[in-house]
Amino acid sequence: MPSSASRPGRRPDPATPRRWQQRLDRFRRSGLSVADFCDREGISTASFYTWRRRLQADPALNTADEPHLVPVRLVPPPPSAPVELLLPSGVVVRLSPDTDPAWLRQLLPLLGVASC
Repeated sequence: MPSSASRPGRRPDPATPRRWQQRLDRFRRSGLSVADFCDREGISTASFYTWRRRLQADPALNTADEPHLVPVRLVPPPPSAPVELLLPSGVVVRLSPDTDPAWLRQLLPLLGVASC
């Protein structure tokens, strides 16, 4: 009997990318080599590298259904100092203090940032 992984028309589990992102986060915190981490997790190094490549190539895969909230403390910037946003992709967006918030709300989704 064929395994469920080889059945035509099988739908991928939408939670799999989130589980792999969590696994890759554990790897970064572990301090282990890839081989040692994979042994500990009971996964192959090929799967590890495949999922790491997939999640880096398609940022939409590594976003969880739940919003990612982080604490933010706003302080008034010095006059005419740009405001910097560090996006999850690592891109830094510099904005003037008088940037129109409506324009920014339109821009962020185009840069791959989900709204809260």
